[in-house]
Amino acid sequence: MYTYFMTIMLFCIGIAITLLSIPMISKMLENSGMIRENYRGDMIPVGLGLVFIPSLVINSIILIYSNIVPEKIIMIYMLLFASIAMSFVGIIDDSLGNRGVTGLIGHFKALFKGSLTTGAFKALLGGFVGLTLAVTLSKSIPNIIVATLVVALSTNMMNLFDLRPGRAIKAYVILAIIIFLASAKFNREVMMLIVPAVLAYFYFDLRALTMMGDAGSNVLGVSIGVFIVSSFDLPVQLVSLVLLVAIHVLTEKFSLTKIIENNKFLNYVDKLGRGL
Repeated sequence: MYTYFMTIMLFCIGIAITLLSIPMISKMLENSGMIRENYRGDMIPVGLGLVFIPSLVINSIILIYSNIVPEKIIMIYMLLFASIAMSFVGIIDDSLGNRGVTGLIGHFKALFKGSLTTGAFKALLGGFVGLTLAVTLSKSIPNIIVATLVVALSTNMMNLFDLRPGRAIKAYVILAIIIFLASAKFNREVMMLIVPAVLAYFYFDLRALTMMGDAGSNVLGVSIGVFIVSSFDLPVQLVSLVLLVAIHVLTEKFSLTKIIENNKFLNYVDKLGRGL
């Protein structure tokens, strides 16, 4: 049964576990040589998006234990499966990725020439994860196609935003708030499986102390996709898909950073808190 107590409890547990996980996972990555130069030239740990997983798993156990309705349990497993799968492929890209190929189109061009990049592998897995979720939710072909594309493009969208400290998480929080307010009660509990971890990590990303990498941005994106396809019907999913396609087309032609810098409001929001 939905209660405000459950939402608050999951939120607090998610914050606590993530704050405990950050220094341990950061040290683990440093010891493994997962250090990369950021946009300012500082050498910082990369792949800290792994910190989203511990609280996600523990909160999922709590929410599954407190529910007996199969449909609700399936929704929890959908988020759990999608997040772990995309974090897995993300850490592969963070550690082995070839930065010589950029952009979704660039990775698929390389694939068609017979060269599988980590970026193409990530995109393909994202598509299959989206398809798995889509066929779980519906047996209608149009619904399956739309849901698959929404999940796959949502996942990649957060990679597009994750080019400056805090930018992707700011976009994520705005989208999560909109979805939270428009969602059913149980869907809000499901959101508490991952949102608290993102908020707990926000400071470290904003201050450029660490990079969450694709191991994190993939989780942000796929969770937004899961929230959309599990919370809303086809018309809303179609609107979401149109917006996602538009963002991808725009960023293939123009630099997202330049677009943000040339808009006073977006530039203000983008830099807010970064210099503290």
